[in-house]
Formats: sequence, C-alpha cells, structure tokens
Amino acid sequence: MIDLSRHVVIGTAGHVDHGKTALVLALTGIDTDTLPEEKKRGLTIENGYAFLTLPDGRIASVIDAPGHEKFVRRMLAGSGSIDAALLVVAADDGPMPQTREHLDILKLLKIPSAVVALSKCDLVSEKSWLELVSEEIKALTKGVFSNDPKIIEVSAKTGQGIEKLKEALFDALSKTPPKPSGQFFRLPLDRLFSKPGFGTVAAGTLLGGPVKLGDTVWIYPSQIPARVRQIEVHNQIVDVAYPGQRTALNLVGVKKQELHRGDVLASPSSLKPSFMLDAFLTILPNSPFTVKSSNLVKLHLAAKETTAKVVLMSRDELSAGQSDYVQFRLKEPVTARRGDRLVIRLASPRATLGGGEVLDPLPQKHRRHKLEVINQYQTKEKGAISERVELVLSERPGSFATLTQLLLRADLGVEARQAAQTLEENGVIVNLGKDIFIHQNELSKLTQKLVTLLENFHLKSPREPGASSEEIRSRLAPAAPPSAMDELCKILEKISLIKRSQGLISLFDFKPEVDREKNQYIDLIYKAYRDFGWSPAAASAVHPAQEAALTLVRKEAFDSLVREGKLIRLDDIYYMSKENYELALEVFKGLSLEAPVTLGAFRDALNCSRKVAVALLESFENRALAVKSGAGRIAKT
Repeated sequence: MIDLSRHVVIGTAGHVDHGKTALVLALTGIDTDTLPEEKKRGLTIENGYAFLTLPDGRIASVIDAPGHEKFVRRMLAGSGSIDAALLVVAADDGPMPQTREHLDILKLLKIPSAVVALSKCDLVSEKSWLELVSEEIKALTKGVFSNDPKIIEVSAKTGQGIEKLKEALFDALSKTPPKPSGQFFRLPLDRLFSKPGFGTVAAGTLLGGPVKLGDTVWIYPSQIPARVRQIEVHNQIVDVAYPGQRTALNLVGVKKQELHRGDVLASPSSLKPSFMLDAFLTILPNSPFTVKSSNLVKLHLAAKETTAKVVLMSRDELSAGQSDYVQFRLKEPVTARRGDRLVIRLASPRATLGGGEVLDPLPQKHRRHKLEVINQYQTKEKGAISERVELVLSERPGSFATLTQLLLRADLGVEARQAAQTLEENGVIVNLGKDIFIHQNELSKLTQKLVTLLENFHLKSPREPGASSEEIRSRLAPAAPPSAMDELCKILEKISLIKRSQGLISLFDFKPEVDREKNQYIDLIYKAYRDFGWSPAAASAVHPAQEAALTLVRKEAFDSLVREGKLIRLDDIYYMSKENYELALEVFKGLSLEAPVTLGAFRDALNCSRKVAVALLESFENRALAVKSGAGRIAKT
C-alpha cells in the first residue's frame, strides 16, 4: 500500500547537454533554468527546482542538477535528499564521463532506485544504435541501485515517452522505502536569497520535521536563532512543511549575510557543531587514486562542502574498492546526524574518490591502530541499542551530559530510554538525577579520585573537619552540575565512604586531630556552657584567645565539642550544652501540649533572653523537632 502522506524527491543526474532541463520541463511544465547566465549559455549552473503530480495525487519535488563536471558540487548538494534518480543519457551520445561520475555519486549516497531516460531519441533513427546504448547503460547501472532501472526512450522535443516516463518514476518511487527522518526538524540550506518586502528566505529539502509557522529555529553551525514567518512548498503558502518536501522559509531575526550555503536550520539544541566526524569510508571500485591517512579531501555532507583531513583507523592507505573506519578532521565545523551519507572528492584533479556513512557526529579524537577504538567503531556501526547507549555514556567521562544530549549524538530515540533503564537495573550505569547518568566504570574512577583528594586534604590539614564540597567538585568533576555532585555524594554516603556536614566533606572514618592535653580550651568551654544553663554568652566572649596563635586552637575546641555532640550550635552567635538543650526541648514540648508556644511564653518559661529563645526555637525547626502553628510553634511528633 502506498503511503499518501509520504513526500518524495526526484533528482536528475547525467552528463552536460544530455537534455535534463528540457526533460524536466516536458514532465512538469516548469523551466528550472532561471538565472540569466543559464539562459545565455544554455547550461545549468545551479540546481533547479520543479514539482510533478504523481498518479496517486502526491506532489513529488524535482531537483534538476547541473551536468557539467565543474558543478558536481552543486549536484552533490541536492542529491543527498532524493528518493529516486532520473538518470538522463542522450541517445546520440550514449554514456559520457559525467554519466559515470554521477552514477558513482548515486551509489555512494545509496539512492535506492532510478529510472533511465534515454533522451533525444528523435535524433536517432537506427534501432540497433538505441539497443547498443541501452546495453551499455544496463552494464553501467548494474549494482548501483536496489533494482535494475527501467530504460525509457523519450524526446522532450516531440513528447515521445513522456507519459511512460512518468509511470516509470511513479513505479520506482512506490517501491522505494521511506528514509528515516529523525525526531527533529532539519533543513540543509542549498538556496539563500532576499525577497523584497519579506527579507531573508532560506530553502532546501526537508530531512526531518515537520516545521510550522511561528516556530523558532536555529541556524547551525552559528547557532543563531530565527523565527519562521512564512512557509512555501511548491509555490504554495502553507502553515506546515513535512520531511521530503522542497521548502522555503521566510525567516525573521536573521540577515541573509549571516547564512551560508550548507548551513542547517534545525530545532533549537537538536544539533551540535563539530570539527570531527567518525565514519565508515569506501573508495570507489574504479578509482585510479588511493587515499592515504592524513590526505586532504573535499568532503560533501548534505549541502555542505568543506576541506577535511582523512585519518584512517586501521590502514595506512585505501585503494579502489577498499574500506576502513575513518575520522574526518574538518577545516570548519559541521552538523550531522548518525547515518548521514557523505562523499569525498579530490580538489585537483576534480574527481570523486569515495563515500560513506557518518557513525558519530560528535566524536572524541582517536588514535590509530588501536583495537579498543576499532571495537568502538563497530559498536557505533552495528551495535544493539543497549550497546550504543552504554558506549555513549562510557566514551564521554566527565562530561555529565544529559541522557537526551547523549542519545541525540548516537541518533537514538525514545526506545533508548528503556535500554538505559535496563542498564541501570543491571548496575552498568548509575542515575545521578535530572536525566544524568554515569557509567559504573567512570563512577569507580571518580570514587577513587575523590578518596585520593580527601586523603591528601586530611594529610595536609589534619585539624580541619573536612574540605569544602564546592572545592572538591571543582577538582573532581568541574563539568558536573551541583545536583549531580550531590547525588554522587549521597551514593558514597550510603556505603559509608564519605560524610558531609555544614558544606564540608570528609572520609567517613576521619576524625580531626585534637590534642586534648595541649588544647586547654576544651574542658574550659564545655564547663562554661554547662554553667550557662539557658543563658549562654555569645561565643566570641567565651574564653577568648589571649594570643593570635591560640585562635585556631580555640576554634578546634568548639569544633571538637560540636562533633562529639557535647555542644549544640544554635546559630552564628550562640551555642548550648547538650544537657541544657535537651532540657529546653522538654520544656517546649510540655508547653506545646496546651497550645502553640509563642516566643514570649517560651522566653518566660526559660527565663532567658529573647535572642536565645529565638535561636532555640529556630534550631528546633531546623532539626524537624517543631513546626509553626498560627502565631506559635508546636512539637513535631
């Protein structure tokens, strides 16, 4: 059954002057040569665009590519999005150099199906010649597409075979499986212009979507935001455009000068620019050139062309028909998705070398001839969903990216969340909250690093109760958000590896060094607070240090008594002995049995100052021993 909601694209291919543009005009009634120079020279320079109504009522976009070898890059800019190719071969010439190169490109891009138009048949009277050319075409197209393409004899001048060609195209498209469109809007730009009264217009073939009127989009790689003011599809103003449609967007908030051919419009935060791509590369079987590691090539990705250095992972060079995992290191950033097709060419002499598939659009830099790296490439190419989820989590230690960001990199959708849940249940990955996961191996490394940091801190500062939690985070995992660090510490607290108190972190069994014999303040301070009862003096007035050198010793005495539970810290000013604190709590509980305890009633019952009464009541609340009730407080059961 044909999917009527599916939108399809037909792209022409073939040697210069073989009649592609004339044939598109005969098929669609649209002349795709619109530039004055194209009219003057009778030569297609830029990709042209038309649309064809199919027998089932759908409208297919048609991309008319230049045939001249100087403009192969233009042909590449449009061909990556097509569902079926219309290969045009002039009957009087037969296959020519660009016929062969365009076929090579269609094979590298894995275009699934095609129809061959044997054009200009009105110029050939010998049937034997047509049969000879057809046999040559069959030999050339063998193995290029999933099925051997039909060859239709046509003439744009006389109309011969035009209807039959339409039927053949419809049949080819009907047998073509839909391309995966991804979960986000994505539009590589191959046309840019300004329209009087409207402003910036950007056009391309929609690879993912939909995109709706009023949507906010980002321009990549610059990541400039813009808003969609108007959408045009096949010369019609619409409210929404769908994957597979030739789409022009009138944008607000961006100037034409800020856009470039090859840029990509996409949903906000759905892509990330990169100067590297991991890919699987195959050299054409008929290539006279070899590709060595570190060679510079022209890389074509959707509508983008840039210079790239080839870094072969397991070989030193590739010759005709050979393949290898490769990392492309790029002159300028690009945005891609896993599964995107690419083509590489020589700049001089102009020639297509090979092509392949993006396996990772945001890779790390790899070293060559490493078995571990090759295994990672294999997982990226052929691994099960759970294996790819685990890889993206293990390959980026310390990044603390959300699962959504990591799965976007691996081009995995909602089905990957179930895989992540299973990996978590099996203890392979650990949830640090807020959609952040960490691989168990990385958790083990971080744990050991944290232990080492704390051991060194305790060794250098044996009298300090612990290191600052924020300082530890900045040294342990600076990319980690505070929430993730908090979850990590909770995990380590549960296994009694560390402990935290008042913004400080220490090893679980660590106790600060306090020489009780040398620290004469401990007993003095403790006795003083027992004698204070419910009227403690301000801490600064309790046995102040007479010498500057003793200030730290006095502080250690307070810290030691708090850690031992002999002193309760009420606030920055007041402390109270444990015995007096507990007696005050019993008084509070007794009062709250009759009515909520007001500040005045509590102060009078203890016969203490208002400031101490406030500090005690707030301490009860902070320790979840009391809750507010009306104008007072009651004991919490």
